[in-house]
Amino acid sequence: MNRRVFLFGLPAAALSAFGYVRFLEPRWLEETQKTVATGRGLRRPLRVAHISDFHASALIPISFLEEAFRRTLAMHPDLICITGDFVTTDNDFDTAKYETILQMLSAKVPTFAVAGNHDGGSWARRAGWLPTSRFIREMVARGGVRVLHNDAAQVEINGQRVHVVGVGDWWSDELNPGQAFAQIPKDSAPILVMNHNPDGKEDCRLYPWDLMLCGHTHGGQVIVPFYGPPIVPVIDTRYAVGLNQYQNRWIHTTRGVGNIVGVRANCRPEISLLLVS
Repeated sequence: MNRRVFLFGLPAAALSAFGYVRFLEPRWLEETQKTVATGRGLRRPLRVAHISDFHASALIPISFLEEAFRRTLAMHPDLICITGDFVTTDNDFDTAKYETILQMLSAKVPTFAVAGNHDGGSWARRAGWLPTSRFIREMVARGGVRVLHNDAAQVEINGQRVHVVGVGDWWSDELNPGQAFAQIPKDSAPILVMNHNPDGKEDCRLYPWDLMLCGHTHGGQVIVPFYGPPIVPVIDTRYAVGLNQYQNRWIHTTRGVGNIVGVRANCRPEISLLLVS
């Protein structure tokens, strides 16, 4: 390689790499499927779609989220669980359009959600954003999605009962599992918990549940070859991504649909279908 080729080729390679992590990979949705055995003896596996971390903003347009929602519905889920961070800040999205695309999901499939740290609370307040998650929770509810804020619901799918629990965000000091789990009757139905930040699992440790659904980490968002993610915003990195066993139950942490700062590297956005048996 002569000197001229090298000098011109290096900037071109750098520009190409930037274009990939900024414009290609962040929009390259990956559909994943995993099997979760709860030991509940369900007659038919429940098809649970797990999506999270939309981060609607100038970097993540509503049109991209609409595409993600269409692909989620194409997986034919029985139940959709959304684990927070609907927005990045409090003033960078179209509320009316957001409510409309959320109705795409809620009109077709029972859809539940919890709020994340970007959706409001003590963490967001310190950043100068929403002081509580109430505004985002109300917006999501207007989209027909059942928001469980330290609350629980029961849904019947194909003649099988399922309990869905949603807790407030751990970083936002809104996680109250005692209030949420107090509403779960003692029966043999599987219990799914939506908890934005997987570090909140310790607060839920003494309560009964089979599968915890988390987001928050974006899977690391940027994975450096032979090193891993430079930043993972959790204390316990064992549960930062994927399906992992916790005691005698499971935690699934999705890489999420959106991102912050507009880049992804070796960590594609994800839509997950969990076959819960």
